[in-house]
Amino acid sequence: MPITAQHCPACGRQQDTSTVCHDCTRWAAEPLTNRALFRYDAGMKAYMQQYKFQGDYALRKALQAPLQRALAQQDYDVLVPIPIDQQTWLTRGFNQVTGWLRGQPYQQALLVKADHKTRPQSAKTRAERLVTPQPFTLDPQVASVLVNRRVLLLDDVYTTGRTLRHAAAQIYLGGAKAVTSLTLAR
Repeated sequence: MPITAQHCPACGRQQDTSTVCHDCTRWAAEPLTNRALFRYDAGMKAYMQQYKFQGDYALRKALQAPLQRALAQQDYDVLVPIPIDQQTWLTRGFNQVTGWLRGQPYQQALLVKADHKTRPQSAKTRAERLVTPQPFTLDPQVASVLVNRRVLLLDDVYTTGRTLRHAAAQIYLGGAKAVTSLTLAR
């Protein structure tokens, strides 16, 4: 179900008001503005299970058009998808985020650290997600494209915001002047 006009202006969570939600109030020291397209409801969970975890790559096409429209409405210079680690790549065979990008230019500016060995975020509790150590580093071969640019991070699901904030921290280290994010679901 699409997220309507009444949502948290910071993270995109659907709610009864358009005020900053409790979670985002706690993130005040690490602000990040996220737009989410859909609620992470039972239908989206089923979609993610089939697409992301069961590897049904053809399902990427189902959400390419809404994502393309949302990207066209964003104000950014460089699109940076959240990467997956090597083990996930070997197991799944694709990055679920870049799978939605149809003809859309992007920079794979972030790499997952080689020593980042942890359970998938989807298998962690909220408390475990919030204390996840920094998993990303900048790719030195493309980091220069970030300097003084407006960067849009792209991810599948905004749950706690920890992954996106880790990514934003690295992007800022690369010299970006602004970082925002877009997620398929919240």
